[in-house]
Amino acid sequence: MRLVHRVRLDAGGDTAAPGGAVTGALCGHWKHDGPCRWPHSTRAIERGGALVLDITVDCPPADEDDVRRRVAAALAAGEITGPDDRRTTWELVR
Repeated sequence: MRLVHRVRLDAGGDTAAPGGAVTGALCGHWKHDGPCRWPHSTRAIERGGALVLDITVDCPPADEDDVRRRVAAALAAGEITGPDDRRTTWELVR
């Protein structure tokens, strides 16, 4: 399954942070033991003042709604603190 979302990072934000939020939503934390329940990848591309997140998730069709909700909620939250204790915030562009 492929999902595409756009976010606007606040000044100085880490472009990898929204991808970390997606991993946290799907796996419980970006740093986790064992394989991902839903293997995924997030590619972030800067375009037109926003960050376009191209997210690919391998999940059974029965899990697609749950995965979509988790990803949307993580990105709507608009923040994450990374492993370096640096907080990055963003706005989800609808």
